[in-house]
Order: sequence, then C-alpha cells, then structure tokens
Amino acid sequence: MTSMNSIRSRRWRWLSWLLPNTLTTVGVLAMVLGTSPGVDAQFDGILLAIVIAVAAALAIEFLVCLWIAPSRRGRRAYLSSSKGMVDLACALALPLGWLLAPDVHDARLFALVWTLRYISHSTGLTLIWRVMIRSRVALLSIAGLFLVVTLTGATLAHVFERETQPQMFGSVGRALWWAIVTLTTTGYGDVVPTTIWGRLLAGWVMVGGIVMFALQAGIIATAFAEELQRRHFLRTWELVISVPFFRDLGAAAVADIVRLLQARDVNAGTVVVREGEPGDAMYFIVSGEATVRVAPKPVVLGPGSFFGEMALLFNTPRSATVVATQPSVLLVLDIADFHQLAGRRPEFVNLIETEGRLRRDQNVTAG
Repeated sequence: MTSMNSIRSRRWRWLSWLLPNTLTTVGVLAMVLGTSPGVDAQFDGILLAIVIAVAAALAIEFLVCLWIAPSRRGRRAYLSSSKGMVDLACALALPLGWLLAPDVHDARLFALVWTLRYISHSTGLTLIWRVMIRSRVALLSIAGLFLVVTLTGATLAHVFERETQPQMFGSVGRALWWAIVTLTTTGYGDVVPTTIWGRLLAGWVMVGGIVMFALQAGIIATAFAEELQRRHFLRTWELVISVPFFRDLGAAAVADIVRLLQARDVNAGTVVVREGEPGDAMYFIVSGEATVRVAPKPVVLGPGSFFGEMALLFNTPRSATVVATQPSVLLVLDIADFHQLAGRRPEFVNLIETEGRLRRDQNVTAG
C-alpha cells in the first residue's frame, strides 16, 4: 500500500510539472510562430487565439491559487513568494501588452514573460542565487577591478592611437568599445591598434582579462562546491536523525557520521549486495524495505535496520544477498570511512559490532 501511494505521489508530481510547462510551451510557441512574416491571416488568427487562451488559463490559475490560500496571511505569503510573483507577472503579461504596445501584433511578444514559469520551481536557480549572495564581496571586487582595467585601457588607447585613428580612438568614450572587446578576449577585429604602444597595451589588456575571468570562475566554482556540500550535509543530517539507531547519539557524533554517509535511492527489486562478493560498504535503511535471502527463512528489514556490517567487521565475503523489496532510501558507509569512524567514534562501531556478532551467531545456529 505504501509502495502504491509512493508511485501515485511521484506520478502526480510528474503531471503537476508536465501540464503547466506544456501549457507554457504551447503559448510561447504560438507567439514565436506568429512573428513569422509568411504566416497567412487565417493561421495568424489561430495562433493569436491560442495565445489568448493560454493567457486566460494562466490568469485563472493565478486566481485559483490566490482563492484557495487558507487565509489572508497565506495569500500574502503566496504573493510574496517567487512562484506567486511569477504567476502574477504571467497573468498580467498579455493585458499589459495590449495597453503598452503600439501595434496589436506586438502585444503577443509580452508572452515572453511566460518563460519565467520554466524556472520558477527550479532548485538550480535557487542554488545559483545563494552562490552569488555568498560570494558577492569577492565578485564585486572583481567587477570593480574590471571597471578600473577597462577605463585604464581605454584612456591609454586614446593616448596612443588618437593621432593615427581619430575615428576609433578620438575620445576615451570611443576607445571604451575596443577596451571591452579586448578585455573580454572577444576580439571582433573591427578596431585594432596600429602603433607599437597600442599593440603592447592590447596584449596587457587581453592577459588582464584572462586573469580576471579565471579569478571569477574560481570564486564561483568554490562557492558552488561549498553550497553543494552544505546541501548534502543538511539532507544527510535529516536522513540520519530519522533512523532510530542514530537518535541516542549526541550531535557531535551525528555530525561526524553525516560527513561520511552517502544517501542512495534504490528501486524495488534492486540487488543491493550479493552473496559471495567482497564487502566494501554497509547500509542503513531510512525508508522502504529490504529482504535478506538467508536459510531457512528470508529476513525482512525495515526503516532503522542496517545490513552488510559483518563483511566489514570480520573481513569476509558477503554471507547473503539483500534485495530491496520496496523503493528505498539507504545510507551507505564505505569500508574506508567505516575504519575511520572506528578510530574516532569507537562507541558507535561497538554497537554495530555487537549486533553483527549476534547476527553471525544466529546464522550459525540456524545453519
């Protein structure tokens, strides 16, 4: 029953993502096709009707979300959320187009706002925003350096090239285009220094641009890695504390364990460990169910149970095959991390060892 509910929940989430995005895609596609010069009047009318229908559906969706909010506070929370603001912008896009666009055909171009729906639920954009906020000081420093180098390059280029190319370098404002193009290493080739000093300056500006963009990329990459590590830690922490085996441990012990565990989602029917294989990890069940195929009767393990520890403790091959009988979330402890944890948290490993010896004795007795 739990498995069926999980499958239905995943299907509903998939449909709730597919249907709005399909509606948005149809509307945006109709807007794009409507700008083609070869479209006849009849087909253009159909495309316009599609755009209007999608606009009406988006407006109705926004009003329904506003109506079903549980209270006035809920409505304010919805309107102040990213989803609420995007829904409001999409509902008002076409009416604003009709009010502001001088040509009625240009009004449909406001349907471009609907593409915000693709990213309103994106966790990736939230991640990017957090990365930019966390590294804003360093990024602003790089932006300031970029501005200084651009103005310096444009000023020096004006000094070196104004006599030979007054049309391109006659003022610092005109030289700014060359400085920006050169600093970004785009190199359109429409403006090129001709004097020796101008060419030396161009080389300096290009190298400076490479260095600045390399610094910027390094800052963003480091911030991304830190944010992903933070998210992984928080998600694993939530999974760990949901396992009864870990609840009696202190926060410091849990923090040590969280850094070593890896979350893994497995489907029903997946063979997690196979009898006879070398033991390289042990597993904790957060949710779902797994069956240990041992004689004379298979053992069913539920949330909070763990398996695979005997191969790590006693350095022996896997003594049984374990199959996930339901979609499950497992926490995996690698053998290297297990031995590292044994040195730092011996009380944790002692609990696992006690349980492992008990199971081994039971298996010997049953055999």
